Amino acid sequence: MVLLEYMNNLAAVLPASQARANFYDLLDEVSDKLRRFTITLRGKAKAVVMPAEEVEAWEETMEIMADKKLVKQIEQGIDDIKHGRTISHEELLKKLKIK
Repeated sequence: MVLLEYMNNLAAVLPASQARANFYDLLDEVSDKLRRFTITLRGKAKAVVMPAEEVEAWEETMEIMADKKLVKQIEQGIDDIKHGRTISHEELLKKLKIK
């Protein structure tokens, strides 16, 4: 398997012809080893093959970052932690009257 040797040498950039010829091996590397590859055509980056879970995580992050109110709440939470304005899990359960 020429591609596996090529990929094991940390080649994160593959020409489209190489990616096409070894597409199933490429998918295995991406899904099993959480690798990411940039596919080039005529020397220019055209696509990235990466684990679906990573794409989902990026999409969730972008969705959060687009919500100004939510970002402000996150920043407030970080500030609260920095300044010790927190309570323990046990205190929270007591305040909510949960056993």
